[in-house]
Amino acid sequence: MFDLLSRQAILSGIVILFGLPFAIFYITSYVFHRRLRSNVLGKSPPVAPYYVPGVFHAFGLATTGPQTYLARLLKEYKGIAPFLVYAGPQPFLVVHDSKQIEKIVKASQSKHQNAANIEVFDKIYASPQITLDLYAGKASSEADKSMLEHVRFGLVEKHFTGAQLTANIENYIAVLSTDLNGKMFQIGSWTQIEDSWSFLQQVFTRCILTSLFGSDLFKQYPGIIKDYWEFAYATEGFIPGLPRYWVPGAAVQIRERLHRGIEKWLKANHSGSEFARTADGDPIWDELKGSKFVQERDAELAKLEGMGMQARVAEVQSIIHASTLSLVPCIIWSILEISHRPKVAKQLTADVSRYSPSRGATYNVREIINLRLMRSIQDETHRLRTATLFAHIETQDLVLDKTWTAPGGVPILAFTQSVALNTGTWREAQPHVLKRPLHEFWPERFLMRERVNVKSSSGVVASEASSNVGSIEPMDIKLLDGCQRVLGKAYANAMYAATLAVLSNDFELQICDAELFEQSLPPPGTMAFGILKPLGEVALRIRKRNL
Repeated sequence: MFDLLSRQAILSGIVILFGLPFAIFYITSYVFHRRLRSNVLGKSPPVAPYYVPGVFHAFGLATTGPQTYLARLLKEYKGIAPFLVYAGPQPFLVVHDSKQIEKIVKASQSKHQNAANIEVFDKIYASPQITLDLYAGKASSEADKSMLEHVRFGLVEKHFTGAQLTANIENYIAVLSTDLNGKMFQIGSWTQIEDSWSFLQQVFTRCILTSLFGSDLFKQYPGIIKDYWEFAYATEGFIPGLPRYWVPGAAVQIRERLHRGIEKWLKANHSGSEFARTADGDPIWDELKGSKFVQERDAELAKLEGMGMQARVAEVQSIIHASTLSLVPCIIWSILEISHRPKVAKQLTADVSRYSPSRGATYNVREIINLRLMRSIQDETHRLRTATLFAHIETQDLVLDKTWTAPGGVPILAFTQSVALNTGTWREAQPHVLKRPLHEFWPERFLMRERVNVKSSSGVVASEASSNVGSIEPMDIKLLDGCQRVLGKAYANAMYAATLAVLSNDFELQICDAELFEQSLPPPGTMAFGILKPLGEVALRIRKRNL
């Protein structure tokens, strides 16, 4: 009798043990939807349903990765209010309404250095504590705060707008043209590249970094491209607010190599108090010291108290990250998609040729940037082939709308993919873009026959532009892009356009196997954020044009 009772107790315990998580999930689902239905104004968002209290969503985040797990939640709760996700005790607020995202972006722009960025400098770039305090405005003099503001925004405005931007882009074009023309591509015969992603990633990263930091960077640190991309892929799942141990140990080791290599370059070329050559008569670029932007930026940072060598190395790494992480994949995807569509490639080549060196001494950078087809392809690539995370931490409660309030101190997360695939948002803002499904890449999606100047109730504005190109303003998907936030919209757009101009004007490119390419496309919405790559190798053939 006693044995029978013991077996029944054990069996009951097993049933309870396995059944309890499902009961908890049912209860938390009920609470979640009840909070959604509540008529209370200014309420805090509900917590997404979970199985185990205390652990909450940490198991899913850890086992499948934040990119995949959050994508699943976004699909499951699509069109619903903002919701909270807990990585153990750490909450995150996921926001996917366009008006609410717009409000968060504006709030972040009013901050000198928001806490989410400081988290990245701390846990990703390993800036020292004294520098983190400087970023946070602690124990900083007004002069230091003003100088940091100048470095962050003033120098971008100075070097990456107007005539200075044109000069920098012309220098990049020269670097890129020299590199590509040195690859032994032939006129009349094709060269096949089996892994086009790896090849183009190497080429564009090298040329971008050369244009910013000078060619001596690669002499001082030959392995920088390999190490950088290993580091980027290893840390792409990091979210500001996650504990330090979420940064993989392998990434920490790679970061140490990056820091040693960057420090070697800085000591060789940026030593002393007067290393920067930034006078009006000085060249725009130096093969040892890099661009005027990099020289002046590092020189100004070096003057700040708390900006020792380790902090300057981290700042250089942040510029490398901003200039390549989103821009390079965006360019590669555009090239692959254009190469897959001969008619689009032919039209873009014809457009670019009007402003190519054959019609003048150099490319007409300003006109190329404003080519309608160029900008439409860029917008469509950003929309469908990039997946960017935007994180912001507000110290005080932030009113998102009359219904929802974001709790202060909680990292707020927004994702470009949730906007990119939101049919309702696009229908209200620019209904013409829905002539083809949003999951399909359509290069001409953002070409407009008429100027549009409409503000919709969704908070998305289609702006009037001389190029007649639709864009999401001010809730522009590209505003969430790291390159634009750090180096400016003008720089990001110009670098993109210049790269495609050189490739289109000087070379012919074709996808070797169209069917295989289509099979390698990543399904939209499967990753909330991160670097989207083809599912397999994509072969590309290339040959020089007979100009």
